[in-house]
Amino acid sequence: MKLLIVEGDPLIGPAMKAVLRGAGHTVFGPVRNAAKAMHLAEGERLDLALVDCHLVGTEDGLCVVRRLAVEHGVPSLLITGLDHGADEVRGEALGFLHKPFSPGALIGSVEAAGMLLAGNTPAAIPPALELFRLEP
Repeated sequence: MKLLIVEGDPLIGPAMKAVLRGAGHTVFGPVRNAAKAMHLAEGERLDLALVDCHLVGTEDGLCVVRRLAVEHGVPSLLITGLDHGADEVRGEALGFLHKPFSPGALIGSVEAAGMLLAGNTPAAIPPALELFRLEP
């Protein structure tokens, strides 16, 4: 899959990129703010974005998830370490990936999202992943 990582933490984003590249995905980013995320989305045909709730700048992850969906048709998993109300992005995001997560949970979450986007029911859902819809 072609993935975009939008992560506010300068240590977590590169680690996510390494894990996902190691799993065979093409990874853009990590970027830390909305402007850079939108710029990358304009130039690439992305399959999925992984978007942290807390970003650098004035726009948060919720805004980026909405803009990616509306302006570029890019689905997202919202990443959060907080108990967050899912209702705010339920219509735009596929679900939440809760921090902290293991490398295996990250890979499994991307695979589950990919299955869902391909019109299939995910075979396995990591405990760190909360999907808003479980059927295609």
